[in-house]
Amino acid sequence: MNAPNGPEALALTALGRVLASQDLGTAYGAARDELRAVINRDPIDSLVVTCLGGAWLFYVAEKDDNEKVKSFWDALVFVTTSLSVGYANMFAVTPAGKAIASALMTIGPAMAARALDAPAAEREATERQAIDTQRALIDRIDALVQRIDAQTAPSAP
Repeated sequence: MNAPNGPEALALTALGRVLASQDLGTAYGAARDELRAVINRDPIDSLVVTCLGGAWLFYVAEKDDNEKVKSFWDALVFVTTSLSVGYANMFAVTPAGKAIASALMTIGPAMAARALDAPAAEREATERQAIDTQRALIDRIDALVQRIDAQTAPSAP
């Protein structure tokens, strides 16, 4: 059995590094956290950039080798369907196109599902407001319990 080389070896090496270094101090951990932060910052902007940027990359990778990719718009249809239901009448044929498609199909559905979420700063402000409201309610309930306890406590003779 021959040892893998080329893209297969690269994929296996990357997989080995991910599995061997699950702590956040690694380059992988930092890149993963940064990707999450960027997407979380404003989900719809991230999705638009992914659609347009992914379509451009896919078009460049496939235009000379894929008879179904004649224009940027063909690539855009492929990319947008890859981010959701995966329906298109075309497939990636080049190694670069397949890598792009794989990445899009892996993270795309999660991005598309969150596209209409509020930006992170807005969600955080709403959460802070909810927590403040809950704390105020707990303080009022505590005060009421203390008053009830004071009124129902047996009096000393």
